[in-house]
Amino acid sequence: MDLPLIVVRLVHIIAGTFWVGAAIYLAVLLDPRLRAGPIELERQLLSRTSKLNSLWITTSAVAAIASGFALISMTPSRSMSDLGTDGWGTMILIGLLASLAAFFVSGFAGAATAKLRRGLEAGNADETQVALFRRRLSLLGYVNATLVVIAVGSMAIARYV
Repeated sequence: MDLPLIVVRLVHIIAGTFWVGAAIYLAVLLDPRLRAGPIELERQLLSRTSKLNSLWITTSAVAAIASGFALISMTPSRSMSDLGTDGWGTMILIGLLASLAAFFVSGFAGAATAKLRRGLEAGNADETQVALFRRRLSLLGYVNATLVVIAVGSMAIARYV
């Protein structure tokens, strides 16, 4: 039994599961309901949760990506030089690129959320600005959720190609 490999794999799976679940929950369930409600409710929720959401989601994304790199080097008979060379390497590369893209999209969404939160808390965000941020955040949320699903799907398939 290779205990370090098992531990890293568990960290990767748990962090990735949290990251994917949070991305889908925010984009598909919470965001549409929040955006359909009154701005005051959105202001209260953003004020109470946006920093915490950002911390947990960013931490889980970093843990998933870092442990993923570790897994590539720890997996028997595999290495970074295998990325893109065969079925396994191609699927892992797709997952890696989708993960990194999702991480950056999530960062843009976090920055936009923080700007919206500050505007709502200060009371200087007009309806046009709020509508613009809502559209931008919805789009970023769907793109992020799509990218993390692609990452998980390609990495799950890698084992079988």
